[in-house]
Amino acid sequence: MSAPGPPAPQSWQNWRVTGGAIGLLLAVGAATLVIRIALWSRIPYRGYGTATAIIEIPEGAGAARALDLLERRGIIQRFPLALTYLKVTGRARGLKAGEYYFNQPMTPGEVFEKLIAGDVYYHRVTILEGSRAEEAFRQFVAAGFGTEEKFLAAFGDTRPIADIDADAVDLEGYLFPDTYSLAKGTSAAAIVAMMVARFREVFTTEMVEKARGFNLSVREAVTLASLVERETSSAEENPLVASVFLNRLRKRMRLQCDPTVIYALQMRNAWDGNIRKNDLRIDSRYNTYRYFGLPPGPIGSPGAAALRAAVEPATTTYLYFVSMNTGRHRFSSSLEEHNRAVWQYQKKPYMLRLRSRSPRGHRGN
Repeated sequence: MSAPGPPAPQSWQNWRVTGGAIGLLLAVGAATLVIRIALWSRIPYRGYGTATAIIEIPEGAGAARALDLLERRGIIQRFPLALTYLKVTGRARGLKAGEYYFNQPMTPGEVFEKLIAGDVYYHRVTILEGSRAEEAFRQFVAAGFGTEEKFLAAFGDTRPIADIDADAVDLEGYLFPDTYSLAKGTSAAAIVAMMVARFREVFTTEMVEKARGFNLSVREAVTLASLVERETSSAEENPLVASVFLNRLRKRMRLQCDPTVIYALQMRNAWDGNIRKNDLRIDSRYNTYRYFGLPPGPIGSPGAAALRAAVEPATTTYLYFVSMNTGRHRFSSSLEEHNRAVWQYQKKPYMLRLRSRSPRGHRGN
């Protein structure tokens, strides 16, 4: 039996045409796919309808789960080969959990680089100067961080300041008031540690030495600063207020500081927004109308200006001050001068207001 001969010229030509067509189709398909991937990966996209979007990538979420979340929230456009793209470009690993903030169109590559870098969204919580610890903790809890119970547990651990205040029973006064940027999930203990670290950064060793120059321990200096913080909202007046308290301490005079009475009432859940005459007699070591000297501890968290004023007070002979109802105070060196200021800025305006409210035009029989 003879061997088969070469294919007929017509059959070979047909095979070449078919193979060429298939190759062309494959080439066109591959080119189309490359173009689609290029368009998907390089064109910025924003599919969420609001100005901004925050998305949370849970702990342990893989690339597929992250892709699904990003697509459903409109951060990236849906694409069948998205996961393949991530694997080919080496972006499928290393995605970090957390909240991410988006406010402008981004390419898929930019989105995933953000997740790989762990560029998470930080919540900003501002604690005002003079805030008590419980007030600060309520703000953090309201912002979604921890529970009051966990904050109070951390608050009672005095080890972070034991080397500078061995007498502390809690961290009142050492939780520095500031704006804190916190990633979701930051624990109460971590936040408290952050606040104490910030205090220690502000209250420098130089300030500790200056406090000693006034025979003040760190605890006494911070306590004095907390009184200054609550007495005036003017940083310019802080050194003057501090000088009044220090002058009164030297003369063995009671400090008669209203905020200490308020603090004593708050400790008993008896503060309703007004100080009454009977409140000045409350039996509490924080009541500086009843007891001599500084209260046993800070009544809130002093800011940097108040802390500085406590160790760098103005040099004055002032022993008194009274509000001028302008956000500022009139300072006096004698009781006689102080009484005149009280009449001018407090009693006289009060009497004029009463008179203006009384009925006019009525005459008795």
